[in-house]
Amino acid sequence: MIYVSRTALPSFKNYIKRIKPLWKSHYLTNNGEMVQELEKKLQEYWKVKNVICVSNGTMATMLAIKALGITKEIYVSPYSYISTVSVPTWMGIKTKFIDIGEKWKGPAIVTHVYGAENLQDVKPVIYDASHAFCVKHKGKSIVSYGDISIISFHAVKIFQTIEGGALVTNDDRLAKKLRWMRNFGYKTHYSYYGAGINAKMNEFEAAMGLCSLEQIDKIEKKYALLIKRYNKALGYDYHGLTYYPIWYETEKNVLKAIKTFEKNGITPRRYFYPPLNKVFNGKACPIAEDLMSRVLCIPLYYDLTTKQQDHIIKIAKQTNGLIN
Repeated sequence: MIYVSRTALPSFKNYIKRIKPLWKSHYLTNNGEMVQELEKKLQEYWKVKNVICVSNGTMATMLAIKALGITKEIYVSPYSYISTVSVPTWMGIKTKFIDIGEKWKGPAIVTHVYGAENLQDVKPVIYDASHAFCVKHKGKSIVSYGDISIISFHAVKIFQTIEGGALVTNDDRLAKKLRWMRNFGYKTHYSYYGAGINAKMNEFEAAMGLCSLEQIDKIEKKYALLIKRYNKALGYDYHGLTYYPIWYETEKNVLKAIKTFEKNGITPRRYFYPPLNKVFNGKACPIAEDLMSRVLCIPLYYDLTTKQQDHIIKIAKQTNGLIN
């Protein structure tokens, strides 16, 4: 089977070289040297002031909400991954849905879906840049915008640390707060800033991230090449680097297309479905609901071969209702 995504792993030799010193230091977590090195290198890569690495993107969202003092309600789009809404809901915060084209209000979590910039003039704002590791806007990394940007480093992302994620902010005050919040609120061994949680990234994940970062330019170029070939063959003009979405005329056509792909050894994915307003009993968002019912993402990953991509393109052309 050709799956919709596949983890881009560094060389085994490089990873072992990175983690070998841990058998001497026995220092596996608690803001270790490799976590600090990864944060510094990501700050340089994105040209931002503060990167705070955490155990996953979900914890990054929770910490961002807490650090900004959001307690009552938050505005979200139904067009995102489920964690965008499940986190504030889990925290007892009311989620209010915004349809595509509606005016945003704050506080808000705004997702750069498929890596497309979605900048909104609201305060406070948390940008979910999990699809946008390499994306720039007006010459600056997209993660440099907003009060806080959060990002997932899950294994299927263009940059991965197995699990993991980060918070990005140019506000030093917020960064200091986020750092103690991710580590139980510790000030010293015997004193605390306040209530915190365990959201630390460990050294094995940081080592994977350092290896991944060494090859990110090569990975980005390969993704761009694959997208260029898809665009040329399918008549799209898409430039994101995490997913390759195609839209069909009806949901019925999507379901037929999935069967056709699967019969030919290809596993696409409905990123994202169902609409989150339906999952969490929110108001109707007809535009988002329509788009989400008709989208299908086809395989896109570093190890995808030209032969495999040609096969995917052939089957995509056989499915009905592509909108070019």
